[in-house]
Amino acid sequence: MPEVRRANGDRIDWTNPPSGPTKCSLVIDGGKRIAGFRTLCHINLTDYRARKTFNTGLTIIQPPYNTSVAASAGTHDFDAVWDVWINGVPAWDQQRFLRANGWGAWYRHPPLFGQHQHMFTLPPHRGDPASDDFKQAGMTVGKFIDGGLSLLGHTIGSSQIDDFYHHAFGLAGQHTPGSDKSWFPPDIAATAFGLSAYIQQRANKAKAAG
Repeated sequence: MPEVRRANGDRIDWTNPPSGPTKCSLVIDGGKRIAGFRTLCHINLTDYRARKTFNTGLTIIQPPYNTSVAASAGTHDFDAVWDVWINGVPAWDQQRFLRANGWGAWYRHPPLFGQHQHMFTLPPHRGDPASDDFKQAGMTVGKFIDGGLSLLGHTIGSSQIDDFYHHAFGLAGQHTPGSDKSWFPPDIAATAFGLSAYIQQRANKAKAAG
């Protein structure tokens, strides 16, 4: 499995790791990606599970902290959000796999978009509304991911995380609860990535390796 490192490339001491929002680095799908520590640990684990499940990893179409795609409307400007694809796997199977592994994921496709899975790591859920989960986790995301709460401190637009918890599509004009009839986990909050358990596992492996 590739190794999450500090942003400058230094190895992480897993007995004294960075905080979840700290910018770190990960080489995945042939490129060095910069994102929050928690976000990179989650994408790294998901890539590993995809390889175990489908015998192929994630293709990264657009990472976090990317401002070059106007059609994304700022959703990738900050942490947590990826566009990915799993080659050779049916699109709806990809979406189900990603949702089951702690991602707020939607299959986006023509004619509105090029084909990809748009997704964000679900932060720990601390009650309704879900929109403030990123802010409570100390993570800053694009204004349409949480409505602007983590970026500006108040709501200025729609919230994709709130839409996801309410089984909506997360697109402009498509926020009606229950409108997305595709598969969602029975308990969405329970799928959220467990950073503490991941850190402990990595620390145990490092200790065993001496």
